Amino acid sequence: MINSSSIKRFGTAFLIAFVFWFFIKSEESYNVNIRIPLEARNLQEQKTYKEEVPESIIVSLKGSGRSFIWLGLFKNFYDDFKAVIDLSSISDEYNFELNSYYKENPEKIVLPQSLSLEFIEVISPRQIEINLDRYLVKKVPIKSNIFPKIIPGNIIVGEIEFSPDSVSLGGPEEIVNLISNIETFRDTIDNLDREFFGEIQLSSPDKLVEFSPKRVNYELDIQPISETIVSGISVQLINKPTDVNVFVNPSTVSLTIVGGLKQITKILPNEIQVIIDFEKDWKADKQFYAPEIRIPKSLIDWKNLSPNNLEILVIKEIN
Repeated sequence: MINSSSIKRFGTAFLIAFVFWFFIKSEESYNVNIRIPLEARNLQEQKTYKEEVPESIIVSLKGSGRSFIWLGLFKNFYDDFKAVIDLSSISDEYNFELNSYYKENPEKIVLPQSLSLEFIEVISPRQIEINLDRYLVKKVPIKSNIFPKIIPGNIIVGEIEFSPDSVSLGGPEEIVNLISNIETFRDTIDNLDREFFGEIQLSSPDKLVEFSPKRVNYELDIQPISETIVSGISVQLINKPTDVNVFVNPSTVSLTIVGGLKQITKILPNEIQVIIDFEKDWKADKQFYAPEIRIPKSLIDWKNLSPNNLEILVIKEIN
């Protein structure tokens, strides 16, 4: 029968044997393929990347088992573990053949000095093409992807207002020139019946484009639907002939506008157009005419024009 002391002696012997085996094997030399961070340096002023540069490459390294064990455990803490490419002489584009580049510039493969590691070759990718473009900065407006749902009997007055109302972009000229706006994240807001304030994140237009700010405030002007009468609206008679005198009777009208409660109280008579086109509408045997009504786009509707038909008087001059 195996007792607990026998198990402990067996476990201790196994541990000692494993430690001896580990130290013997860890001193042997190995070739290991490993991913190493890639760092591009010395980008020329006013230049930026037209395409993304890989964040890492796979290389073959030679070293002791112990070195690879330490590297595997602590590689994220080593500042001196990276492959470097120097862009100081690149103005537009260049194709780096990585194996030949690092053989000619061995100091560009930076390995921890505390570990006995030797660079052998690049496994993947074998080459990297660097494409550069002029760095362009411009401002673009914000496009809303906010979808408000209004409780019946209310209306959104005007557009969604953002603060700030534009965003600064910076990136490759070729890409930035194609960007006309920057969109918000998609969001739906339910059961709105009053003014609403919020904050929303902006969506990145391209991985190579920087933008600021990343979030903006917005405002929704929501008002109860109401109506009011606007009086003293001047009638416009357009395309009048020059050889006769033409008059409209009456020269002013009134009507009812429908819109947001606060909005309609600010509408002035000169913001509403009542138009008769003489050249298009007038007929010698016709006396009364229905005018064309144009109201601000932010209003819902109009009704109750008074009077609803206008008289055109044509008086010929006597020489």
